[in-house]
Amino acid sequence: MDVREHDLPGVGKKFAVTTNDGDRMTIIIHNSGHREIYHFERGEDYPAYAVRMEDAEARKLGAILGGAFFQPVVAESMEMVFDQLSVEWMKVTAASPLVGRSLLEAAVRERTGASIIAVLRAGKAIPNPQPDERIAAGDTLMVVGDREQVGRFGDLLRGGQPA
Repeated sequence: MDVREHDLPGVGKKFAVTTNDGDRMTIIIHNSGHREIYHFERGEDYPAYAVRMEDAEARKLGAILGGAFFQPVVAESMEMVFDQLSVEWMKVTAASPLVGRSLLEAAVRERTGASIIAVLRAGKAIPNPQPDERIAAGDTLMVVGDREQVGRFGDLLRGGQPA
């Protein structure tokens, strides 16, 4: 990120910011304490919108951006988690023994360790399906677990017994 600082005599300071993605903002901190943030669309010389904040608001926003309210998982930790996590989209055929059964009746998690976290049916998504949701031929199921659990679910879906 590129930040350029300019004095504004009698007003305060101006910071011209360009992010690594090329987004441009100008931030003016007035001697009175209030701040103005201007965002520029790509290739434009005039701001698309502006936000004005009092000192306390700006400081709270700064704390939020600085991670005082929420600390995201760092990339290295996420890579370790994703290495252990498998997410698969699996199509349900008419021959599947799970067709017509509710998620509760299918007992997928108990039998395989995997979880069905979404169902795609007729172009519509059913996120976090309820236990009484019935599996239908043609559904695409979003299944999550480790590789072995997802593999066991695939076996179950195709009519075999999970290993």
